[in-house]
Amino acid sequence: MKCPVCNHENGDAHFCERCGSNLTQTTSSPTPVTNSESAASEPEYTRWSSTQATSSQASVPPNTPSISIHKEQARESTGTNDHASAGDNSSNQWNNIVQNEKVQQAKEVSKQYLSYFLSVLARPYQTMKTVGDQHSLNGWLTMALIAVLSSTYFLITFSRIGMDGLFIGGFLRPLFFTVIILIASIALMYAILKIEKITFRPKTLVAQFGTLLVPAVVSLVLANLFIIISYSIAISLLAVSYIIIFVALNSVLFQYPLNRTKAAIDSMYSVLIANVVVFFILYRLLGEIIIGLIGMMLSPFGRL
Repeated sequence: MKCPVCNHENGDAHFCERCGSNLTQTTSSPTPVTNSESAASEPEYTRWSSTQATSSQASVPPNTPSISIHKEQARESTGTNDHASAGDNSSNQWNNIVQNEKVQQAKEVSKQYLSYFLSVLARPYQTMKTVGDQHSLNGWLTMALIAVLSSTYFLITFSRIGMDGLFIGGFLRPLFFTVIILIASIALMYAILKIEKITFRPKTLVAQFGTLLVPAVVSLVLANLFIIISYSIAISLLAVSYIIIFVALNSVLFQYPLNRTKAAIDSMYSVLIANVVVFFILYRLLGEIIIGLIGMMLSPFGRL
């Protein structure tokens, strides 16, 4: 009998010798071959490979790709956050280093200026002849101190007599006026030396002028202290500080070899013009304030 499954010729057996199919049922009732029978008829290695593939597919969840993608995104976001936090930390550390360096530089500048100030105070004119470009910063600091101390003087005076517009009229305006006077003095010295065709260095000029202004700083400090004791002494010290500006202007100019060329105007007159201009600026800018304080000082109600 031929097996209907594998077409193997069998004798009168009830089961196929090759695939083991039931020949009795196939002969009596030809039914379609089921999956189990076909699976039984498959070779061993075919059934093993299909079983392994099915088990491997079953072991992998259907959402595994999405989970891996989410993990990768989480890792990327975590790495980005780590880089951002590291960048913020590095920027904060850099800012702290810069601030510390600025503080250290400010301390060094203040120490150098203090030693410079004390050495100049004893012999300002002799020191003026030896300064160079490296002392230009000290010259600017001296002029800044003069502007601030003169403004502080007017601010304290206005506060004691109860005047209106205390901060603007008592501090900002004198500060601005004093800065204009000092800058105008430097500009006039620069112009005269250029007219005289004298070779000079602008930074050295600033350093020389600032060196001669050191006694004016001391005079202004004493003027601020003497406001509490006597207006007359205080305003006299204030006037001395502004006189020192004129003395410094002339001292710096006359240490250069003026009138070396046949200029249209003599050096004496050019220096005189510079003094007149500075005096005019001083009178126009601070004259009203100083005259008002002198009137208050001479008044019997203004004396202390």
